[in-house]
Amino acid sequence: MAARSDSWELVHHNIEIWGTVISISIPRRDYRDAEFLQSCEEAEVYYQEIDRVFSTFKNDSEISRLRKGTLDISDARPDVKIVWNRCLEIREMTKRAFDPWAVEGGFDPSGFVKGWAAQHSLEYFARRGFQRIQINAGGDIVLRGGYDENTPWVVGIRHPDHADHIAKSYEIYDGAIASSGTYERGSHIIDPRVGVPAVGARASTVIGPDAGIADALATALIVDGRDSVSWLGDSSLRNYQFWAVDKYGDGAWSYQNPE
Repeated sequence: MAARSDSWELVHHNIEIWGTVISISIPRRDYRDAEFLQSCEEAEVYYQEIDRVFSTFKNDSEISRLRKGTLDISDARPDVKIVWNRCLEIREMTKRAFDPWAVEGGFDPSGFVKGWAAQHSLEYFARRGFQRIQINAGGDIVLRGGYDENTPWVVGIRHPDHADHIAKSYEIYDGAIASSGTYERGSHIIDPRVGVPAVGARASTVIGPDAGIADALATALIVDGRDSVSWLGDSSLRNYQFWAVDKYGDGAWSYQNPE
């Protein structure tokens, strides 16, 4: 996904972490050198802490200890308990189309944490008065304030078959957008209920107020495709929009819950 217009003047700061790049961008007119860089440094410390606690690759992380059975969730850090409980809620909501427990090795909340952490990192910029900002955490994008008061951020969604084509775009002042798909890494998304590659959709996008939820739901859409109609209308998904491309053929569909 790309969250900018070529005509916009933006200042970018990139942070390599979590096996991806987090790109933080603000309008150039809002740029204050020392304050912006200080906010980015604080955000990077936070991202490093998230990696230390939630990584499935670090043997001493709390998530790895949960997976190995050497830590009980009742003894975990408060933020780990929050993520655990939110994942439980989304698992139930999506009828297990999203299920971080049904993976090799045990509980893996990576499909929720990236968006969740990106959204929480907004506070390091808001406290210094940066109200117009976009944080792109490897495709999970959090947006605030628009490019200006009259211009929303424009997020382009890549075509699942043509990386240089935009299939759909969204205009957002405040919110989050997350996409998932089988077009970049093949059939890496598994249907957790049967343990085989998902066949519901080959590309999905979710827009809503919470980046962690949007991240998880984008994965669930890949799993269930059009069958997700059985849970899309859940009352807790008010203010969310959904778009997906069918697994086979060129069919695409969208759904929006009432506000």
